[in-house]
Amino acid sequence: MTTQDGDRFALGLLICSRDGTREAALGACTDPAIADAAVAACARAGAPGSGRKLFPVDAANRRFIGLCLEDGERQLIVLHHADTQAVLLDFLGTVPFAGAILDYFLNDPYQAITVVDKAGRVRFISPVHEKFLGLDTGGGIGRPAGEVIPNSRLPQVVASGKAEIGQLQQLDGATRVVNRMPIRQDGEVVGAIGQVMFKGPEALVRMHKELVELRSEVARYQREVDGLRHGLHERQSTFGLIGESAPMQRLRREIQTVARLDVPVLILGESGTGKELVARAIHGAGTEPASARPLVSLNLAALPATLIESELFGHAPGAFTGSQRQGQAGKLELAAGGTVFLDEVADIPMEMQVKLLRVLEDHMVERLGSRRAQRVDFRLVSATNRDIPELIDAGRFRLDLYYRLSGVVLRIPALRQRREDIPALLQHFIDAFCTRNAMPAPGIDHEVARYLAGQPWPGNVRQLRQRIEEALVFCDGRTLRVADFARGESARGVSGLQGQPAAHAAEAAHSYETFVTDDLSSPSPAPRSPAEPAAGMRELAYAAVMDAVARHGGNKKRAAEQLGISRSHLYKILERGPHASRSK
Repeated sequence: MTTQDGDRFALGLLICSRDGTREAALGACTDPAIADAAVAACARAGAPGSGRKLFPVDAANRRFIGLCLEDGERQLIVLHHADTQAVLLDFLGTVPFAGAILDYFLNDPYQAITVVDKAGRVRFISPVHEKFLGLDTGGGIGRPAGEVIPNSRLPQVVASGKAEIGQLQQLDGATRVVNRMPIRQDGEVVGAIGQVMFKGPEALVRMHKELVELRSEVARYQREVDGLRHGLHERQSTFGLIGESAPMQRLRREIQTVARLDVPVLILGESGTGKELVARAIHGAGTEPASARPLVSLNLAALPATLIESELFGHAPGAFTGSQRQGQAGKLELAAGGTVFLDEVADIPMEMQVKLLRVLEDHMVERLGSRRAQRVDFRLVSATNRDIPELIDAGRFRLDLYYRLSGVVLRIPALRQRREDIPALLQHFIDAFCTRNAMPAPGIDHEVARYLAGQPWPGNVRQLRQRIEEALVFCDGRTLRVADFARGESARGVSGLQGQPAAHAAEAAHSYETFVTDDLSSPSPAPRSPAEPAAGMRELAYAAVMDAVARHGGNKKRAAEQLGISRSHLYKILERGPHASRSK
């Protein structure tokens, strides 16, 4: 037979005896050149008697994949024509143990393989998968994949031609990682292969879980970004100051007014009321974008007197022992074109007050140890919780400096003066804490706002925030309750008011409306004993109003409608508080 005749065959079969005698040849192997090449390739693939072998065969400008089977007496070589570009031929030709690798993939005890044809019928199941499914060897061959493998999606992958990678599938109560991939030949889907990890998928399961969590977190961040965009106008109008009480609305109006003017501002307020936040609001509400102007802060109470001058005005090179060689700009220089915020300004030493006064008059700043002054334009905002007039009377603060600092005086209300803002502050601090710690926000028991409103809060908003965050740490994660605030101490304030029926509370608010009206209209009310019913009525009415305000998310109009009282009297109840003194 000639080579041209051999070209007509895609298959070839050659049987050789143990001594190498060729006993039979069929198809392509009838060509002596192809038969010789097959025998030589088989010999190179492994020693005689080594069992089943796969190898490439190149002969007469054709390429075949060869399979050799041996039984000790005879050698059977089967050839199948392959495309000249087939990667399998290169793999078989370059890897001496290619057959062992293919055997490993098909018998891998950690990863099962299932092959289906275009009709969705099983053509191959690896031994580990057969054992897992309780099948005899070859028991699933020819059957629909859905009958052999529970929840199999291989037929769907064949139909769609789309791979499914890294999917989780429940098999006999265990979670497995599954890959399903369509197989194409000549551009058409001819079947699909499925891979199931039977052992060691824990890492992939964890990765899948982490991926799901990351996707959820990205979605959450996206919602937050959208919320930030939608709420930009609202935040600009509120300056980040939480609360809609009358004192806070007044404060925001004053900030809006003074922020656009070149005038020094003195912020007065108790410790913890948010003076620095107000300073930032003034800076941010200026005529130019805040990002284009620096905001430099200095807490004068946190520095020793010997360092205040250097921090404020800077120092020249070598001005004093330990100074920087190149010198250092002071806070006033760093705030050029922006705002300098001097916190606790009442604590500045007397000797520094004279120099600060001079700078505020001409804006000429001279560094410590230098004789050259330079002009620096800045906006001055200062703050203190001290009684400056009292310090002036005591000779500890200069009156002329006070006039320079207090071009406009803004007074921040204490928390006890705006208790109706506590529900909004409560929600704000819960959201901020939970966002910062990547934890879901718990629900809020309706008694919590009432409880918090009855506390004295000497530390104002700072103390409120600390108490709320501490309670969040120790709550059950589902609902924030009054009991969560009592850690380490007995609950105080309105414990005796908790549990009052809403109808009784509303009735108390009605009664208290008359009580307030009479009290306000009386020029000289007679003193009452704390044991009198009016005191209990006041507390109950206040608690009812706070509860209604909390239920309506801080909307006092709706709270008043619920209680059946006028909004003006609701404000009066809130202003007087639960324990207001009856005497003037």
